[in-house]
Amino acid sequence: MERSDGASLSTTSLRAMIDYLSGIAEAHAVDPLLFVLIYLVSTGPFLIVSGWLFHHIRKQRPLALLIFVWALCYTAPYLYVLAVGRDLPFWVYAMVALLIVGGLTLAARGLMRRLRRYEETPD
Repeated sequence: MERSDGASLSTTSLRAMIDYLSGIAEAHAVDPLLFVLIYLVSTGPFLIVSGWLFHHIRKQRPLALLIFVWALCYTAPYLYVLAVGRDLPFWVYAMVALLIVGGLTLAARGLMRRLRRYEETPD
C-alpha cells in the first residue's frame, strides 16, 4: 500500500519502530548494535562449548569450567544490558531473568536428550 508521499506503509511502520527503539536505547544508555554484536560473537563459542560439554558429559570428565563458559556465552548480551543499562524498568530485569533461565534450561534439556540418545545407541 502506497502513501501519498511515495513511502509504503510497511516502510513507514518499520522506520517508526526503529525510531521508537532507538529512543528507548538512548534513554537507558544501551547500544543496540553492540548488543547484536555481542549476541552474534557469543553464538559461535556457545555452540562450540556445547559440543565440548556433550563430549565431557559422555566421557564423565569435569564439567565446572565448561558449564561456566557455556552459561557466560549464552548470557553475555543480557549481562551487557544489565551492566550498562540506566534506569531500567523492573520488567526488563524480569524479562532478562526469564530469558536466561528459560534459555539455559532449554539448552540443558537438549544436551541431556542428545546424551540419552547417544547412550541408547549400541556401539
